[in-house]
Amino acid sequence: MMRPGRIYLAFFLAGVLACSCREKQPDPEVISVDPETINAASSLDTYDIMVSSNAAWEVSVEGAPSWVTLTRNSGHDDAKVGVRVSENKYKDAREASILFKTAAGVSARTLLVQEGVAGGDESPDGRIFRIGSYNLRMSGLDKEAAYVWDVRKERLKKSLIDCNFDIVGIQEVSTATQAWLDSELSSQYEFKYFSPYAQRGVGDRAQGIGFRKDAFVLSDWHFFWASGDPDSMSANDTGSQGEYKRGGCCCILTHKASGLKLFIMNNHGCLNAEPNKAYAHVYAEQEQRFNPAGLPSFFVGDMNARESSEEGSVYKTYTAWWQDPYMLLDASRKSGASGTYNGYSNINGRYRIDYVFFRGEGITPVQYRCENKLYDGLYASDHFPVWVEFALK
Repeated sequence: MMRPGRIYLAFFLAGVLACSCREKQPDPEVISVDPETINAASSLDTYDIMVSSNAAWEVSVEGAPSWVTLTRNSGHDDAKVGVRVSENKYKDAREASILFKTAAGVSARTLLVQEGVAGGDESPDGRIFRIGSYNLRMSGLDKEAAYVWDVRKERLKKSLIDCNFDIVGIQEVSTATQAWLDSELSSQYEFKYFSPYAQRGVGDRAQGIGFRKDAFVLSDWHFFWASGDPDSMSANDTGSQGEYKRGGCCCILTHKASGLKLFIMNNHGCLNAEPNKAYAHVYAEQEQRFNPAGLPSFFVGDMNARESSEEGSVYKTYTAWWQDPYMLLDASRKSGASGTYNGYSNINGRYRIDYVFFRGEGITPVQYRCENKLYDGLYASDHFPVWVEFALK
């Protein structure tokens, strides 16, 4: 016969085992935000949203409007999210909804309302996209203490964020810069690179296309060389300025919210004048090759060519196919420096060689800016970034 103490011990052990076999049920996921409404001024500014949660979450701007940028797209538990709001130059107020959602589908929202400006323009008819070009200046080239890469890259990061591009073509992107971009801006942007110094297009001394990854999906990526044989790597940029390999890259970006498809081509033109002129026609030919559907087309880049009305010039060849919004907009819709190349020394730019061209139906250029902002009195690159806002129906 089992003694009473042993009976009690057996029951006790059985209870412990039974409890240990039952898994602890997790707490239900919760999330809340403060504030639930942001009333933003019409000026450029940044606002904070405080998130309270017990779970991992993602955040996005519904419809992905180009005038709102978030400092992060995910987080967990309690955290802060910065909301950067571009200047509203229009008389009408505008709204955006910022959605926070946990893996279990629990959600919270902040409504962002930005006021219009008295006497402002009529709101453009169509969805607005900010498309730009930026020569980042190859890392490792500069020896002056204020412009060595490890110092300059912090200014460059601020410059890229300040421009608030939806889509941007970039040039002079070393392997080190590629890794830096993918690390520092990965919460907002995805970048795709092309190096004309490798037949498969991967490597150092590259160019690329960046886009807001919460707003677009990339497809149909292609690259080519500016030469008589665009599919084969060659030293096609030769002359008194040196010997280089030049070409372009292009893709289709689909806007998630609207389904709009855009064709984007990026260029880093030949530094030597003769091949730049001789091969300018290649870009329009490749646009027709890779954009057979005639999607709204944007051609951006450091084209190493100034404005010219001379028949057969690089600029004239390009603008025979695409349009230059700088020439279409009146002075009230253009701002910043007049020249895009600054050489680290000219706040108004020495001359305009970086462009954002467009082609297609239903595209209206709204405003142009060559951003000549300095950081503690210093340049972020030897080129200024340039962007154009387009309204697409």
